[in-house]
Amino acid sequence: MRCYLIVNLTKENASSCARDAIALLCQAGAQVILTPETAVALGEQEPLRLPDKEAMEACDIAISIGGDGTLLHAAIDALMFDKPVIGINSGRLGYLTQIERPLENSLSKLAAGQFSIQPRTVLEAEILQKDGSRQHLFAINDIVIARNTVANMIDIEVERGRISFASYRADGLIIATPTGSTAYSMSAGGAIVDPNMECLIMTPICPHSLADRSVVLTAREPLHVRLVTRNTMPDAGVSVDGAAPLPMVDGTELYIYASAKRSLFVQLDDVSFYKTLGQKLIGK
Repeated sequence: MRCYLIVNLTKENASSCARDAIALLCQAGAQVILTPETAVALGEQEPLRLPDKEAMEACDIAISIGGDGTLLHAAIDALMFDKPVIGINSGRLGYLTQIERPLENSLSKLAAGQFSIQPRTVLEAEILQKDGSRQHLFAINDIVIARNTVANMIDIEVERGRISFASYRADGLIIATPTGSTAYSMSAGGAIVDPNMECLIMTPICPHSLADRSVVLTAREPLHVRLVTRNTMPDAGVSVDGAAPLPMVDGTELYIYASAKRSLFVQLDDVSFYKTLGQKLIGK
């Protein structure tokens, strides 16, 4: 088993957690891969050193060490090579990261191949700007359209299958995957969805209406999303999986749809979606 460790060195406790993980994986017979920069930062001599893309291509499994953001970043990189991912939590909540200290039991299972693979829905977004420029992005968690200024709401029109579907006057709009249903979408009142489902969740942020609610949609039909300028030019941005927002102005168009690709999440036998939901979000 070749394990590529992706370590968020800015996270407190990530370095010590990574050193423990390296020692335990090597003891269990796994081969550990690090980037040269990470190996130097950790002072580790034994692991194989490869640049990040080569490391991802060479590994059997990618293991992130940090928080949920670190895992999401690793999952996007792994998506291009169809590699499974799992996270070790060295941060706070760590909802998506399955492994907590002590690490021995979980890492011995990984090294022995005692796990299953859970494919998860991924969103693709095509962002078309007024000047004709185009960007193509993938989202494991969510795509968020939000206002950049405090003073004004924004007007958002959504079409589905070339049919006008919804109109929102709000602070923004979240389009989430089932994986992302427990993140920002949940905080905005969206439904929590089992990650095995193939759907998307559309949730307005602080809508100026008593009738607007979160909606769960099949992932088959693409969404066409655009701003509508009424009296003043809206000031908004589009953020994919929490990345720095891209500008969205009157005339910017978004096409959002379920990707043919699937993110591959490692599932340990003793960790389930419902167990984690109860422990970390419901408090049972």
